[in-house]
Amino acid sequence: MKSNKILILTTAFASILTLSGVGYVSVRQYQNYQEARVGEAKQAQEQSIALRDAAVEIKKLKQESELAKQKQTSLEERVGDAAKSSVQNLSISSTELAPYLTGVVEIDCVDTKGSGSLWNLPGVGYVVLTNKHVVTKPYPATGTCWVMISDSERSKISGDFNTIGVYDLNPIKRFAYKYQQAVNSKVDIAVYPIENKNFAEISNPIEGLNYKISSLKKCPEEMPAGSPIVLLGFPAFTEKTIEVFGSSQNKSFRTITNGIISAHDTSVTGIFGDLPYVNYFVSAKIDSGNSGGIAFSKDSRGLCVLGIPTWLTVGNYETQGLIQNIHNAFYSK
Repeated sequence: MKSNKILILTTAFASILTLSGVGYVSVRQYQNYQEARVGEAKQAQEQSIALRDAAVEIKKLKQESELAKQKQTSLEERVGDAAKSSVQNLSISSTELAPYLTGVVEIDCVDTKGSGSLWNLPGVGYVVLTNKHVVTKPYPATGTCWVMISDSERSKISGDFNTIGVYDLNPIKRFAYKYQQAVNSKVDIAVYPIENKNFAEISNPIEGLNYKISSLKKCPEEMPAGSPIVLLGFPAFTEKTIEVFGSSQNKSFRTITNGIISAHDTSVTGIFGDLPYVNYFVSAKIDSGNSGGIAFSKDSRGLCVLGIPTWLTVGNYETQGLIQNIHNAFYSK
């Protein structure tokens, strides 16, 4: 009986120890779980704070970026307005044009009439620069075209000059090796070496004519749209029938028309073009007789040679003159 009591007590004590161990383990697991929950909450809170700080920083950066864009836009607008203003404030006066008026001539071929300008090219001599399409059909009897040169700003008839022949600038090597590669063959440009046809009736010999255009600086390679331009030539809309030495002749008068550079013709450049510089669409009034004349523009450095009026582009309701860039005319590969 005594041994049974001891066994029961021993069993009961073991059970208590076992239950105590189970309870201890359960409590510890719970504590670990709670600690893990606290750690996760703390980590989540830290992440939330980090995300909030990041969002604030991103918002701040966006605001700074928008402010910078606004400042840049404002600056570009101010620069653009200043540039437009400076272009618009440039105007070409009659005083600036006066020295060059008599350097523009009228050209008469068998089927075409046009304009040209007098140039004194180093190594070549005294020539008329014009469009190639103006001089493709000289008078068959002489093989030349007439060049009417006026020695007055009022464009009075003072006599006639003719030409040795018609030569474009590509084979100008006949006159000077220096110019043998002076012009890309894609341009519509021709040069007339001139000679005096009837010296007795001319008030000025060839060397005394007005070649000031050839000494005027060329405009920059690409003038901005909106730049002022002036065209000098003998357009068909000024043509009148007059009596000259007892016979009727159609005579055009040297005419000044002005406008602005409307757009750049980029079709002549790049992978689809053959020339290095843009040509120009212009708003100035232009007609067939203007072809081969001269176009001036102006920048902060003053008056400059822009190029050669060449042809009209006809739209549905408007026309635009096209100017060959003077840098294309004298382009050397």
